[in-house]
Amino acid sequence: MNKILLASLLVATSFAQPINEALPFAGAPRVGANDTVPPPAPVSPTDEQLKTIKAKLAEFRVALAALQAAGVKDDLVVDAESYGWVVENVVRVPGGFIDAPSIGKCVTILNDGLRRIADIKAGTAAWPTNKGRVNRAYRSAVDGTAQPYRLSIPASYDPAKPIALYVYLHGRSHDTPDLGLTWVGGNDNASGNNGGGGGGARNYMRVDAFGRGNNSFRWAGETDIFEVIASISQRYNIDPNRILLAGFSMGGAGSWQVGLNNADMFCGLEIDAGVIGNRLNTAGLTPAQKAANSTYGLVIPHALNVFNIPLVGYAGANDAQLASSTSIREQLGREGFTIERTGQYRFTGKDINALFLANPGQGHSHATGETAAQIDQFTADNFARGRVVPDHIRFVTYTTRYNRSHWVTVDGLQQHFERADVDAQRDATKATYTVKTTNVSRLILTDTATAQKISIDGDTLNVKSAASLLLVRNAGGHWQTATATADTGLRKQHNLQGPITDAFFDSFLCVSPTGQAFNALAAERGQQEQARFAAMFARDFCGEARSKNDTAINAADIAANNLVLFGDPGSNKVLAQIAAKLPIQWTKDSIKVGGKTYRAAEHVPVLIYPNPLNPKRYVVINAGLPAQTRGAAGFGDYAVLKLTRQADGQLTTETADEGVFDESWQLPAAKI
Repeated sequence: MNKILLASLLVATSFAQPINEALPFAGAPRVGANDTVPPPAPVSPTDEQLKTIKAKLAEFRVALAALQAAGVKDDLVVDAESYGWVVENVVRVPGGFIDAPSIGKCVTILNDGLRRIADIKAGTAAWPTNKGRVNRAYRSAVDGTAQPYRLSIPASYDPAKPIALYVYLHGRSHDTPDLGLTWVGGNDNASGNNGGGGGGARNYMRVDAFGRGNNSFRWAGETDIFEVIASISQRYNIDPNRILLAGFSMGGAGSWQVGLNNADMFCGLEIDAGVIGNRLNTAGLTPAQKAANSTYGLVIPHALNVFNIPLVGYAGANDAQLASSTSIREQLGREGFTIERTGQYRFTGKDINALFLANPGQGHSHATGETAAQIDQFTADNFARGRVVPDHIRFVTYTTRYNRSHWVTVDGLQQHFERADVDAQRDATKATYTVKTTNVSRLILTDTATAQKISIDGDTLNVKSAASLLLVRNAGGHWQTATATADTGLRKQHNLQGPITDAFFDSFLCVSPTGQAFNALAAERGQQEQARFAAMFARDFCGEARSKNDTAINAADIAANNLVLFGDPGSNKVLAQIAAKLPIQWTKDSIKVGGKTYRAAEHVPVLIYPNPLNPKRYVVINAGLPAQTRGAAGFGDYAVLKLTRQADGQLTTETADEGVFDESWQLPAAKI
């Protein structure tokens, strides 16, 4: 573990008191028991068991297809389809059956799904209006699969009245399948007396997001959170100003990431024992490493974003994950905020709405006793107050993927994957704005119908009131107003800024080659990577890495998806179409990256770039997500891989070159 985190764990400090003052923890910090126990060894069904499951799965597919052919609304179909999807995924993924009970569950779950299909066909589907515990699902834009989630609806819920939503992210699964079997099935006639997961008296709805399994709510797992909220908001009367994000352990990690980067979505953050990326900054990293770490490796610097959202951070005093909330608290001190100790195991923000708690003698587990009561009160207070749109905004980002806080949007950076800051204030009439920025090239202010004057980084702009205002830093370093129509050419912007892994937050389609490859090693590596990625996406994201042959790709595919191209310009028809429009030159003989040339017979490029056939979407070449979803950063915007055939016949790779494209999606000057 990083030395800074160890120090944070052992010495919990208050910035209102001496820096070396230690909390009197009851016992030595340790990792929770569950974190040291590996998952059970997978089990294999007998031939007869597998035959029975596949027969029932075939029956389910036929019934589902009939429902779809009858034109039933997908909003109902998907609630049944998720039951079959998770079983299908367990069957097809090696090691998908983690214990013997999971084998027996499959037929039961499929029968539950068939019952839902029958209810839909008969017009008697009751679960959409049930109270209590209800299993539902949505169709993901990422891959078209039916992804489940679990609702707890209070008996008091009235569809005519907006209700608060408590979004909960689960911890890592150790003793149950990671592929979704525990998230579907069961009785559709749930009682209305267990709303909110803790009694009918609760006045908010709770959703447990599946997050596509044990991926720490990353990439498609992160997108799952937003798709779940959108699905619930379409189906129920959710108050958009009273949505609170919470999570424990792995779910706490997801809550840190999603909450700090999307603070304007929620009325509060409740984070229990969640690990975080332990980097304080990007010092010492190469440009490619900075890009690869920008999404999930740099959580601590984003502590500043708590400025605009209430936070309670908790861990047991004996839990190693206490380091996470302690690191966030210490970073807030470095940002200039005062965090005072207000109890033996309690720290309270004096000039920021943040509360940090620990339970004496407790390891990696949920809060209990008085600590739990304080967290519950925090939640109640934030639901009562609701989301507040502030007149003073401060936030940090390293990428335009996470570029908005309330009425401020960072539309461009001077240098991606370096820290960018915004400090924006407006007066009560919203006429005068004062803005300070670092590493920002374009800024959009909204809710500016009464705006008259903007002071930004020493420049004073007299503006004409409008619903939104675009400010652009010119070549001389000064700010001026602009119109969106003046934006020409490629540039890095929201959801189009890299690195390679960025393509997998949204809808993607793998494109398989059908032609003759230029070089055998490149062809083999492309086949291996496509197969590895498809297997990994099924296992770690309960997903489907959809694919089509290059000869079958049409205009609709190009419009709707990030295209992931495998092969080379000789074997892949789509890659051949765009090869001449990429910053890296790739022919049968060579790969040229600026001033460097590599032999194509033993090298292959991987990269991300705005698709020349549709610049609103990405094209990715010969790369999927990293092999390990936890802790693996992946590439920057591009790399050149050296391919070597080992004595045992295995094909290995090493990175010969890597980097990031500039803000115009071209090779940086140093590479040319």
